[in-house]
Amino acid sequence: MKIYLAAFATLLSCVAHGKVYYSEKAKTADLGKAFNLNTHTIEQPCLQGDVQYHSSLSGSLNYFQRVDETLIRRRTFGEVHGGINLFIVAGSVSTSMTHRNATDSLSLTSQLHLKFNEGYSTLEERALIDGVDIGSCGHSFIYQVNYGRDLFVNTRLHFKTVEDYKRFVIKIKIRLLFFKKTITKVKEIEKYAENAVFSVDVNSNGPLPEKLQKQLNERPTYCRGSNIGPCLETLHELVAYSFDSNGLVKDLAALDKVPRSFVVKGFRDSGHYGAQDWVASQSSGYDTIWRSADSHYGQAVRDLERTKAFLQVATESEYELAKLRYEQAQAKLADAELLKSRCFSKPWLVECSSL
Repeated sequence: MKIYLAAFATLLSCVAHGKVYYSEKAKTADLGKAFNLNTHTIEQPCLQGDVQYHSSLSGSLNYFQRVDETLIRRRTFGEVHGGINLFIVAGSVSTSMTHRNATDSLSLTSQLHLKFNEGYSTLEERALIDGVDIGSCGHSFIYQVNYGRDLFVNTRLHFKTVEDYKRFVIKIKIRLLFFKKTITKVKEIEKYAENAVFSVDVNSNGPLPEKLQKQLNERPTYCRGSNIGPCLETLHELVAYSFDSNGLVKDLAALDKVPRSFVVKGFRDSGHYGAQDWVASQSSGYDTIWRSADSHYGQAVRDLERTKAFLQVATESEYELAKLRYEQAQAKLADAELLKSRCFSKPWLVECSSL
C-alpha cells in the first residue's frame, strides 16, 4: 500500500489560535455553534457563514506493541491533545477504541495503526445570526471540523491469569505475529500461549469497508492459543489487503468522510465583540477523578473483550461458565459507563473520589 506522508503545516496554521478537541460528535452542521469550555458541551447556534471544505489528504502508518491506554491515546491523537480534553469530549466510539487497543496485565496487544487525514471544513465570512444575543453565547464557538480515520489491525492474546501473561512475555520476545514466522517459532508461541486465546480484529472510528468486514465475518478471528494457525491466516489476509494498492486505501476513499476532531475559537478572536470573558470553573481541579473514571471504564471494556474471547473458543464443558463470565462483564461495563458519565458531569460525588 502506498502511504502518503505529508506535513501538517497547512492544518496547524489554521488552528494556531484555536483549541483542538478530538471527538466524532461534532459535525459540519455544528460550525458556528457556541462551545462551553467548562462543561465541554456544544450549545446554541450563534454564527452563520460560508462552510468551506479544504482538501488536505495525508496518511501515516505506525506499529504499536504492549502500550497502555495513555500511550495509545497520545500516539493516536497527539501528545499535545492527548489530555483531558480528549476523553471529556470524545464520543463513545473514540473512547472505546482507545481502551480496546490498550495492553493490560491480562492481555498482550500488537497493532498496525493506519491514520488517514481527510481534510477539514471551516466557517468563513461569519456573521451573528439574526435575533441572537452574543452575550448569551459564552466565550467560544466551533470554527473548524477535521475529518479523518484511525484504523487498527490488531492481534491479541487474552490470558486467564497474570502468571500466564508473565510467563509468555518472558519467554517470547517478538513482535506479535505481524510478520510470518517459521513453524518452529509458531509452535513455541503455541506452547507458552496454550491457556490463552488468540484473536484478530479491526476497529476504527468510522464504518469499515464492505470487503474488509466480509473478510472478518468469513474468516476465523478467535483461536485457542495452542492452535493459532487459522487466525494467523486471517491476519495475513488482512495485512495483504491493507497494503494492496487496490485494497484498503482505495475502499476507504469511496466512503464518506468521518469527523475526527474540531477546533474552537473565541468570539472576540473572530471579531465579534460583546461575548463573555472566559472564567475557568473549579472543575479544572477534577482531572484526577476524570482520569480514574475513564481508566475504570477502560478496564471494563478490556474485561468484556477478554471474556468474549474465551466464550468464542469454549468447549461444551467450558461454555456455561464462559457465558456467565461474559454476562457478568457486560453488566460491569454498563455500570462503569454510567459511573463514568456521572463522574464526568458531577466529579464531586463520593463514589467518584473513591475510584
